[in-house]
Amino acid sequence: MIRCEDVLREVSNYIDTEVTEDLRHQIEEHLRGCHNCTVLVSTTRKTVSLLSSSRILELPSDVSQRLMQRLAVHWS
Repeated sequence: MIRCEDVLREVSNYIDTEVTEDLRHQIEEHLRGCHNCTVLVSTTRKTVSLLSSSRILELPSDVSQRLMQRLAVHWS
């Protein structure tokens, strides 16, 4: 049985349909019963979609500043 850690490791490949049919079925079965992984896959899909679109999104300055602060803490 596939675990959350496996889904996390394969989420990009799964979204890009670069996993075997067997692994895809295992992930989809796992997603049916795991809210956290379902949110992870959904959020990752939305993020990829936003980043790959040609639209430029401007964040309000306070949101942008908070985001940059959070990223700095997370990556330091």
